[in-house]
Amino acid sequence: MYRVVAIMGKSASGKTTLQKTIAREFDVNEIVSTTTRPKRDREKEGVDYKFVTIEQFTEKVLNGDMLEADDFNNWFYGTEISALNENKVNVGVFTPNGVEALAQDGRIDLKVIYVDANDKQRLLRSLSRETNPDVAEICRRYFADEKDFCDDRMGELADMNLNVMTITSDGSKSMYQIASEVAPFIFGQD
Repeated sequence: MYRVVAIMGKSASGKTTLQKTIAREFDVNEIVSTTTRPKRDREKEGVDYKFVTIEQFTEKVLNGDMLEADDFNNWFYGTEISALNENKVNVGVFTPNGVEALAQDGRIDLKVIYVDANDKQRLLRSLSRETNPDVAEICRRYFADEKDFCDDRMGELADMNLNVMTITSDGSKSMYQIASEVAPFIFGQD
């Protein structure tokens, strides 16, 4: 049985920063997802993501190497089974569809952290995380988030009776403080 903490939220809500903070502060396995999207300025291969071509991603899906796979904002994301560790809590960033797939997999003991951030904060983060941000791409992600995180979709996930903790990432607390607050939830002391 794999223990998985799935962090989800809209673009630039702070998901990856929270994941990396939890991995730095606690003894967990940081899940490195596989994606077809282009690498951003500060991202490192094998650390932030495994960057692959669409053909390579498709081959992994067809070979059964993926625990879950999804398209999000016109790119493919997924989790290779080999990215999980049975002896540790596995912490990763997932889409709503990825969370649903994990919830339906009998090998997974799942907890979900939903990261909520207001649109202004998300926009400022999106603009500041790259030297020359692609504003059209940022806008496209925001509009895609409206569909991917709509009330109906969130209601469907709520109907699955998942073990969910919602946190607000608005800049009023450091990610270290937020990670400390979610630790009891992650490690079963909730």
